[in-house]
Amino acid sequence: MGQLLILPMQLLIWFVLIIPMLIVIYLSLVSWQPIMGVDWWQAPFAGLRNYAQALQDQRFLSALGRTVGLVLAAVGLEFLLGLALALFFHYQEFPAKRIFSSIILYPMMLPWVVVGLCFYLLFLDKGPVNYLLIQLFGPLASVQWYQNPFLALMTIALADIWQWTPFMFLVIYSGLGALPPEPVEAAMTLGASRWQIFRYIVLPMLKPVILIALIIRSLEAFKIFDLVYIMTGGGPGTSTESLSLYLYRTGFVYGQLSYAAAMALLVLILVALVARLMVRPLEMELESR
Repeated sequence: MGQLLILPMQLLIWFVLIIPMLIVIYLSLVSWQPIMGVDWWQAPFAGLRNYAQALQDQRFLSALGRTVGLVLAAVGLEFLLGLALALFFHYQEFPAKRIFSSIILYPMMLPWVVVGLCFYLLFLDKGPVNYLLIQLFGPLASVQWYQNPFLALMTIALADIWQWTPFMFLVIYSGLGALPPEPVEAAMTLGASRWQIFRYIVLPMLKPVILIALIIRSLEAFKIFDLVYIMTGGGPGTSTESLSLYLYRTGFVYGQLSYAAAMALLVLILVALVARLMVRPLEMELESR
């Protein structure tokens, strides 16, 4: 009877997850393009050739390294800003505190396309940012943000940081509110400074929450597509092309679906290994308790 109760969910999982995954694995092992005029199940077998090609594809490797760097920079700053805001709102009392804490959350509720378009307009050559720089420092202060690969990546990172710092703030602020007050009160009674309380009491108790926030946000940021597509289109050239954007172009613009499937599986394996390494400290922390 118990098996019958879970059968619908098992069938749903098979249909939504396992069957498409098997199709992707199959596609990665054949050589199929829609323009060939051959059905995908009749495509010639290619073995591991697509995987070998991906590991030698400089554009794929560059997109991978660029995406990793963007994730490290954006998520790192989001964490620091979110932690600072959470500590401020948790320990400070001021008028309209609840209102401001709600306003902070608004950016992450906006669609990515709205955020991307707004930041794209902000950093145009004749946009508000350059106008402000010219007013403050003169005509020579104008910057061509989208012509320089580093500056173009920086604008994408700024958009991501603005949108997702509220997520870090929300998770850490909630974690701070759930901490037991007794250890902090005891440390204050013994004369510990605020830094000592934070460093040796609050931060260790907050570690599982921080790890969860970093894992979730890192995995989500690794899939970045919308902001890059809207703000720079991967340009100038391919200097800001993210991994998701390159996979999209390979599969749906260039029509190389088998090659895109192989690259996607390589990325899946890499992300699974990294996620496992990130989850391990959390498991060790929970086991120690």
